This record gives sequence, structure tokens and C-alpha cells, in this order.
Amino acid sequence: MSRKIKREMVVTNRGTNFVGGAGEWAEQQFGQVDLGDARLERRAVEMATRMALLPGASLPQQMGDRADLIAAYRLLDNPRVTHRGLSESHWQATRERAAKEPVVLMVQDISHLDYTHYARTMAGLGPIGDGRGRGLLLHTTLAVVPGPRQVLGIAHQQVFKRVPVPAGEYRRSRPKEERESRVWGEAVRAIGGPPEGTRWVVVSDSETDHTDFLLTCRAQGCDFNIRLGHTSRVLLEGKQRHNLHAVIRSWQPVAAKVVEVRARGGRRARRARVLVSFGSVTLQVPKGHDPLNIWVVRAWEIDAPEDVEPLEWVLATSVPVEEAEDALERIEWYTARWLDEDYHQCLKTGCEIEQRDLEDVARIERLLGILAPVAVRLLQLREDARLNPQVPASTVADPLMVAVLAAKVGVSATDMTVRTFWREVAKLGGFLGRRRDGEPGWKTLWRGWLYLHTLAQGVRLATSLPPEVTCV
Repeated sequence: MSRKIKREMVVTNRGTNFVGGAGEWAEQQFGQVDLGDARLERRAVEMATRMALLPGASLPQQMGDRADLIAAYRLLDNPRVTHRGLSESHWQATRERAAKEPVVLMVQDISHLDYTHYARTMAGLGPIGDGRGRGLLLHTTLAVVPGPRQVLGIAHQQVFKRVPVPAGEYRRSRPKEERESRVWGEAVRAIGGPPEGTRWVVVSDSETDHTDFLLTCRAQGCDFNIRLGHTSRVLLEGKQRHNLHAVIRSWQPVAAKVVEVRARGGRRARRARVLVSFGSVTLQVPKGHDPLNIWVVRAWEIDAPEDVEPLEWVLATSVPVEEAEDALERIEWYTARWLDEDYHQCLKTGCEIEQRDLEDVARIERLLGILAPVAVRLLQLREDARLNPQVPASTVADPLMVAVLAAKVGVSATDMTVRTFWREVAKLGGFLGRRRDGEPGWKTLWRGWLYLHTLAQGVRLATSLPPEVTCV
């Protein structure tokens, strides 16, 4: 495969599936689930339909009436129903879409689901954070096309609880199969390798900076593009050994770039100007393994504000880096990791997963099996608003919804572009659209989308009324 991957890609309509009705979307996502009971499978589709329409509502609000609510609770209580059983068809469909792309980033991240406020009533929780909170850990791998960036879906997901380390025992002294870090490699093995002609690149933060993980990627036929965290990494040069960070800091810059630094832990968001260097190295690996030849890209901030720590990213990648443009592309690939953070935020604030008091972790896991694709739908909504902004809106959205929105805001439906359509949708959801506001986020987009969906449903109902009924 040519290394000029990004520059040779062709924009395709990959289908984010949110522009259709909720029932159509739910059938696509859950119509192939295998729960061993046709009634349970139909119920999963019905629950997904209702949750897609009102993702942040409570379960009673989503189900609508007592009979449907009781049926939903029965599904969440059924031991034959699992998070994996509900999710497998979505994962498989995502991988099938990923197999049709020249390059796909398999972006990994872990997030805490905080149920501390339900710790007295919910069974099966584990410690989170500093150990005083209670909740679950959620590891998600999103499949993302890098250019133009688009979320295909979830390729794998695992929910688990942290097992505290006994007093006097160190985490690294545990068997590898009992360590929390195992989930990163388990996800790579579960997804498997790409078909011939396709490159899947695992993207993650410094939690995966260990040799076992890199070797797992290689064994599965996947590439990797991860951030290095260990300053003691050893490089081989013949029989000599060198410290990785000491070597790469001697490399001269070959390019400059501006990167967005996200707000986190009291750190404010800002734009940072960085210099970029790159080179190829050989990592020391355990005996019995072939040498691990990788490329390293370093990006370090210049002219940082006095009150902040300068940014420095050291990225290890198995994808060749032979010129400055390749190095800049690997940095862009790494920033796709933030989509996983956005996804978990969609799950928490868009789907209110942490506000569900279901009294047992097993029920939460089953509920995640349905809400996880709903959160993807929210994230895709935002990303689609940024993709191909100048194409006609009617090519990506229901023409009736485009016509209804155009009539409401007093513009031509024929001339309405995707960008105009989504900005007007966001305004229905509370987006002000001032010059300093930038592009709308998924929250206002989703609120506006639901409102527009209601208006369009009203138009459909009006057209089906008997002729003797006059609409005023």
C-alpha cells in the first residue's frame, strides 16, 4: 500500500445511519442480534427505537407506557441477554465497513462510569478514580476513517470493574491475565487483523506503551500509532543500547504545526505551536521475538505560555514515516483519540448512562448494549455536520426534513447546503450561531434534530388526514 495514504483517499458516502427514522436505524443496528429468543430480539429493536428518539430520558419516559416498561425491565433482568450478545452485530457491521476502507484508525480509550451516588443500592461496583469512588470501567474501540475523518462505529467494547491490589502487592507482580492493562491487547485480538489491501492502525494514549501490546498488534497484522510514556525505553543499534528520549531529542525539526490542546484537569484549552521531528529506531524486545522496528515522531511546543507546561508528544508508529508530511499525518491520526473521549461524553451526558439506578451492574451492562450504538449515533451526527459542508442537504438528509426546515427559516430547500442545514438544525436546539461561537456541538445538534423530526412527523400525519379535515 502506498504511504501517501491520506492524499489518495476518495470521499465516499459511508452512511452514518442517523438521517433515517429511529425505527429504521434500530433495525439496522439490532435486527441481526442473536439472543436465542425471537421475542427478546424484537424487544431489543423496540427498546433501541425508543431510546434513539429520547436518548437522555429516563427508562420510563423512553418506553412510554407501563407494558413496554415492564417488558424492558424483563429484558434487562434476563441472564440470557448480555452486553456482548446485544453488541456483537454492531461490532461486526463496523468491522465489515472498516474492511472496505484503505485505512481505518482503531481508536482505543478507557473511561470511568461513576455510580458513587448509587453505591449503597447498586450491587457489583468496583473502585474508580482514587479508590474512594464506585463504578465501572468502559474500554471502547472506535473505527474511524482518518480523512475526511468519519466514525464508522464501535469495533469492540468491554465493560469491567477494577479489582483492588491487595496490600503489599504491586500491580506489575500480578499475572498478565489479571492486570487491568490486559484489556488493550484483548481488544486488538478480538477485532483481529484487516483483510489484504486494508490498513488498520491502532491509536491509543500512553497506557499502551508496553512491548507486549506492540507485539500483539504486530501478531494480529495491525499497525499502531501510540503515544510513548516511558522515558526508560531502550533502543538497539548493533550491540549498543541507548535511551530513546535522549536520542530523539537530538533530532532536528523538519516541520511546524499548530495543534489544539484540550481542556483537562484544570488545564484550559489552547492552540499550541509545535515543532516536529522524526526518525526510525529499533526497540529492545524480550528474547524469542524479532526486533521491533518502528518510526518515532516527536512534537514539542515552542513559545508556550509561562503558566502552562509545554506540550510534548512522542509517538511510536509502525507505519513508515519518510518525509515531513508523513510525520504530520501521524500527529493527526493521534488526535483522533479525542473522538473516543467525545464518544464516552455522548454516552454520559447524551444518554445519561451514569444516571441509571438499576440496582445491579448486570443490568447496566445490558443497558449499555443498547445505549452504546445510540451514543455512536450522537457522535456521527456531529461529525456528519462537518463532512462535505457544501453538498446539497437533500443528498444526506430526508428531503422532507430539508423542506420543512427550509420553510421554517424562509430559504430555498434546493439551495440549502449540508452546512446550512446543520447550523439551522442546531439553532432549533439552542445554538446561537454567533461569529465567535464556532461550529455547533452534538448537544444542540441533537436537540434540534429531535425537534425537526417531530415537525416532519407532524407534516406526514397531516398529509394522511381525511380530505374532509382542514388543516389551519
